[in-house]
Amino acid sequence: MKKFKFSLESVHRVREIRQEREMLTLRELQLQAERAETDVRDVERLRLEAMRSYASRLKSREEISPMEMELSSNHFAALNRRQQDAERTLVEKNLECSKQGVAVAAAVREVKVTDKLKDTQLTRYERDRSRVEQNNLDELVSTRFAKEINTNQ
Repeated sequence: MKKFKFSLESVHRVREIRQEREMLTLRELQLQAERAETDVRDVERLRLEAMRSYASRLKSREEISPMEMELSSNHFAALNRRQQDAERTLVEKNLECSKQGVAVAAAVREVKVTDKLKDTQLTRYERDRSRVEQNNLDELVSTRFAKEINTNQ
């Protein structure tokens, strides 16, 4: 089977793109978690308002029909279910954010690894280039010195 070689720069670019995507996904999940948290607070506020309203009607000794009592009870139950659903959604979104945070951390590490490899390769390339340059200069000086010796004899 034929092997394909990818340049380090290509691999690095792919990893950077993956890192950006993972970070965008994390940000979207964080926004969803913030919305879920807002929903929890809104439902809690609605539930408390409904309870206060019902309690104030009871305190005022206002006559409440059995049908109104049942409607209020059903309304409280629906709000409680809605609050539980909102809290469950919030927990799920926070869990998804945690998992995505792990994926982002892994992508960041991969980018750091290829970045370090790039730096190492650049340093090695510059060192090798400097060595070749020095060898060329040494040959040039040696050739010039040899010519001077030959012309002086």
